[in-house]
Amino acid sequence: MKKFLIASALIFFIFAEAEAAQIDAYREILLSNSYTIRYENITPAPRVTNKDRVELYGKSGLAVEENDYLLNRPKTGVITADGGDRYEEVGGEDFYMCRLSKGGEDFFFTKYKKRGKWEYVGESKNRVVANDKNYLAEILEGKSFGDADMTHLLNAILPNEMKSAAQSSYRFIAAGKIASGLDYEDFRADSGGVTEVVRYYFDAGKLVKIAAASYYRKADGKIDGRRCIIKISEFSATPEKSLLKLPAELKDVTKR
Repeated sequence: MKKFLIASALIFFIFAEAEAAQIDAYREILLSNSYTIRYENITPAPRVTNKDRVELYGKSGLAVEENDYLLNRPKTGVITADGGDRYEEVGGEDFYMCRLSKGGEDFFFTKYKKRGKWEYVGESKNRVVANDKNYLAEILEGKSFGDADMTHLLNAILPNEMKSAAQSSYRFIAAGKIASGLDYEDFRADSGGVTEVVRYYFDAGKLVKIAAASYYRKADGKIDGRRCIIKISEFSATPEKSLLKLPAELKDVTKR
């Protein structure tokens, strides 16, 4: 009986590893530092105020992150990388925060549409200054993939040695197919009293959606939590090189 149980456990783990193989290809793409990812976070953080009647667009004096938080707008993002060069943007409704990493320097700027044309602001309008790349922040917080949710869910599939100190360790728990025909792979993490389950959806091996739910017990004994759904429109191993340089309208005025 003991041998049978051991053999059964081994078969289960071998089967589990095989069933979780679809996410492996995307882990390898991230590790290669050669990719383009386009996504939409359709469930940003819950609204905490009724100020959603005010059009903010990052021009109200509030930080853009706070504007998005107040308005509860879906966010779209783009990340592309080619070796050490990397570009990411996140925003929506014709306003985006952008970061270009190139040659060990980071360029931060925003872009927004005005009368149908993109306008750019770095240090000032059409001017940008390089910052030394903050390698320590990446070690402590993990690599950024636009908004906080996407950053969290993509860092979750990286090897444990590449995760930030705050990132939980996830284990594979299930795989299957839903009625629509999509395959899925489920992972779970338990840390600090919070349980999180992440499901990666695949259409014929193509990653098309990520859904996550986290929950915990509050001091009064009630269960609370949050869900997140991200649609993936592109996750390829081909960098979009046109984004890996400053827009023509932006002048680098760094004093080196």
